[in-house]
Amino acid sequence: MSEKGKWSYRSEKANKGIRKIVCEDWTGYTQFIENVLINYANYIFRGQSNSKWSLQPSLNRALLKTHSGASRESVAGKHLDKFKYATRGRRGLASKDPANENEWWALGQHHGLFTPLLDWSESPYVAAYFALTKEKPDTEYASVYALGRSACERENDRIKLATKSEIAPILEFVRPMTDDNPRLISQRGLFTRAPNFVSIEEWVETYFEKVTRGVLLQIDIPHSARSRALVSLNKMNINHLSLFPDLYGAGKHCNLALNIDKYH
Repeated sequence: MSEKGKWSYRSEKANKGIRKIVCEDWTGYTQFIENVLINYANYIFRGQSNSKWSLQPSLNRALLKTHSGASRESVAGKHLDKFKYATRGRRGLASKDPANENEWWALGQHHGLFTPLLDWSESPYVAAYFALTKEKPDTEYASVYALGRSACERENDRIKLATKSEIAPILEFVRPMTDDNPRLISQRGLFTRAPNFVSIEEWVETYFEKVTRGVLLQIDIPHSARSRALVSLNKMNINHLSLFPDLYGAGKHCNLALNIDKYH
């Protein structure tokens, strides 16, 4: 609780399965995680530096600007085929091909390809780190999204039973089994894949229209809390060194230490 004896966050009423929580400061975020979400094991988390951004993957954003209708589906398929072809001879002799389409997309996501996947973490603190690392944010708040995986998977089962077409409009959870992405392991990461060109918010609002609980939570953290949050997370060993176990991570970690007091 804060010095005034109140929680340092406020929770708004859920609408169509989406609930918004606004934190006053970093303490508000940790209070909400430790006093509310700690009781739920099924949430996964994603951090975004801009609270106004939609939960829309990079391929959606690219093609929604440049293509319309059915042409997007065709372009997306050709995009992945081109990536498969372009990786020939560049993955090492011992590398096995990904087992399915989603694993190919996951490999591409790791290497900067526009994909229909969104990155998530099982850790709310890893997600907060990604939400707050941007030095000059565009908005007052960053957001950590929490998505109730179990509720979504139950809804997926219902959709599959009710859908007569071959492809059901489900929200997929993707856990690649390939060894090409050590960062994913360090970040306790996984991916979601919504139906093509549908945001996570749109999917939740469609299938949880009458639900009054938070299937998807948007937890806003003020960017004014950035320095304290990153120092606190560093004490938990959540930093670029641990999340990016390579030279890139080492460089980024040292850069943050230059700009944030007491960040060691």
